[in-house]
Amino acid sequence: MTWFAMEQALDRRHAAAQAAFATKDIATYHGLFGVALRYRQIDGTTISRAQLMRDVAAQFARIDRATSRFTREALRVTGDEVCETLVQTATVETRAFGFLRRIWTIERRGNYFWAVEDKELRIIRVDVLSESISASMTLKR
Repeated sequence: MTWFAMEQALDRRHAAAQAAFATKDIATYHGLFGVALRYRQIDGTTISRAQLMRDVAAQFARIDRATSRFTREALRVTGDEVCETLVQTATVETRAFGFLRRIWTIERRGNYFWAVEDKELRIIRVDVLSESISASMTLKR
């Protein structure tokens, strides 16, 4: 696969991830990650795909609305190894007491390693390099 074709294939996977995140579609989101996923969080803890999906499902259950976007800083393709350095910006919204809106913005920068698994590109490893979270609360309009 050429570098350009790989970039296009990854862009399609990111579009699927964004759609799954926005619709809180845990099954589609689950399918983006490899079976043996190793996800190293900002605190150095490494979790599995099963733990990541439990965490994401719990988040999806608590939020009313979510959006996400990715900015690719770098793409390295070496043989079978594909690594992207990405910045993911996600915004999630919850409601409290029927009249308050709480909005979180999460910006996460990391290295995402991809491989073909079951004829699909899947994330097999994530190394989170930095993460920031900001929150605001407003009255519901």
